[in-house]
Amino acid sequence: MTIEKCIVIGAGNAGRPVARLLNFKGVDVTITDSLDYDQFTSRRKKMLDILKEEGVTLNLGVSQPDITDYDAIFLAPTISEDSDLYQNVIKSSKTLITSKIISEIINDILDMDKIGITGSFGKTTTTTMLTNIFKAAGYNVYHCSSMKWNLLSEAIVDDIVNGVYIGADIAILELPHGTLGLFNELDLKIGVLTNLHPEHLCEFDGSMEKYVDRKSVILDISQTLIANVQCGDLLTYKRDDTIYFNFKNNNPDINDKYVLSFVGNYENDKYEIQIMENGEKSEITIKTIAFYNYENLTAAISASMTYGISLEDIQKGIDMFEGVGGRMEYLGKFNGIEAYYDTSFGDQIRPALEELKDENLVVVMDNVDTTTVRDKAETGRVIGEYAKVLIATGYVEITETLDMDAALELLNAVEQPDVLKMAVCMVDEAAELAIKYAQPGDIIIHLGPGAFTSYEQVKNRMLTGLEEGVKRYGNK
Repeated sequence: MTIEKCIVIGAGNAGRPVARLLNFKGVDVTITDSLDYDQFTSRRKKMLDILKEEGVTLNLGVSQPDITDYDAIFLAPTISEDSDLYQNVIKSSKTLITSKIISEIINDILDMDKIGITGSFGKTTTTTMLTNIFKAAGYNVYHCSSMKWNLLSEAIVDDIVNGVYIGADIAILELPHGTLGLFNELDLKIGVLTNLHPEHLCEFDGSMEKYVDRKSVILDISQTLIANVQCGDLLTYKRDDTIYFNFKNNNPDINDKYVLSFVGNYENDKYEIQIMENGEKSEITIKTIAFYNYENLTAAISASMTYGISLEDIQKGIDMFEGVGGRMEYLGKFNGIEAYYDTSFGDQIRPALEELKDENLVVVMDNVDTTTVRDKAETGRVIGEYAKVLIATGYVEITETLDMDAALELLNAVEQPDVLKMAVCMVDEAAELAIKYAQPGDIIIHLGPGAFTSYEQVKNRMLTGLEEGVKRYGNK
């Protein structure tokens, strides 16, 4: 199919990477949106600026774009099928750019074996572990995770435009639900499903079924599927050839309904994995403060061994693993107080805090409602069981909005009367107050999705606040 001139309708999270990819392929691209340039966040403006610099025409602030002069059209998935715009496009003779067409372009460019990782939690950590393992085994790896950009479809396209993948003989890709929706016909050698928990449900009309259905796209695009047995009963349908793994600490009561190929267990400060095919047990060591990494490790070992990587090379790769930024990342000691930076939210919070349960914890919790609405009451109840001080923030870095109600809802859910609770606007304010109320020997820990969606920005605010706190309260 030859496309010469395409209009991309919608400059959101789907439209931007599609416009950039088509432009890279030599198509004359115009991107349009009902919003004016100034109505986009500063982060989105930067991406629009890149599009313009690379030759994409921006036609913003247009509610009814003229499609006459284009031979192809991409419609953002947010455009309602009932709208006049959608109906006019469908009735026209224009080529409709689909996710199938976009996936085929990606497959042609990334023509090496591809391993894709999706799930609710642990995608970035599993992707990083797999990258280390394959590098230890001698592979030239192209990897892409949310540590590059929060929006993975945009990150993959950016790497394609800049040739980051060139020379790689395997690609290891983190695939959140948005990227799976846009690139839903990628050709994966191995697909990995880490787990399925209620998350991002506000983007799926509150339906866990719809959320799982999106994640289940990986069943169709993977030559070999590896899944956490926890997902078994949740999947939209079953693949009889699925290779199941289990991390016993998280799923101790799994029955014989599914045949397990890999079983990991962490006990007495030791991790052990059992390869069920021949009954072999192998011990793999990993240095980490975050207990929940061991489920990710089980997924990474399962995928590596299935691909054909030896346990010796797996061990070498794990020895290279130093954690993932924003996952129990050590920030340093401030006024005698150690500080960590962690992205945990939802079901991840308890395992993260459980690692530090014997310490006096001062928790800085950023706004949990970043790109999706989350259960603030449950978050507050859980943190209240561990923290002596809880400072909640209202600012959402990725959307540049302030929502103090979310912070107050979280604080009001704390049931322990002796927990000191405060709500502030920004993370740097919270970090400064954390120094004020912490004592030497305490631990300050940042929690929340801001460390994921806006890793550098929130981390810099956290460090700035800690340093300012030392200056102001260093002699207490």
